[in-house]
Amino acid sequence: MKCDKCGREVDPKNDAVNFDLIRTRNPGLMAAQSRHLLPVYDGERNLMCEGSPSRAQYIMEVNPDTRGYGYNPELAPGFQEAWRRLQED
Repeated sequence: MKCDKCGREVDPKNDAVNFDLIRTRNPGLMAAQSRHLLPVYDGERNLMCEGSPSRAQYIMEVNPDTRGYGYNPELAPGFQEAWRRLQED
């Protein structure tokens, strides 16, 4: 599937929809468009897609979302568990 932000292919292990399906178990997400979960860079470390900063901040723990989606430490364990499970599938 292609990312709804950048139009590039999304690896299933970096797809925000797959991540949210694991995290929320909401079958309604099956109709959602793919989006990179973590930022995607080219070989020169140039940012190609920002991914989903509001989700990535819980996984990367270094890039807080500056768009108004503040970090809530209570959500971190659930996000990190969903990330771990996504990498296993």
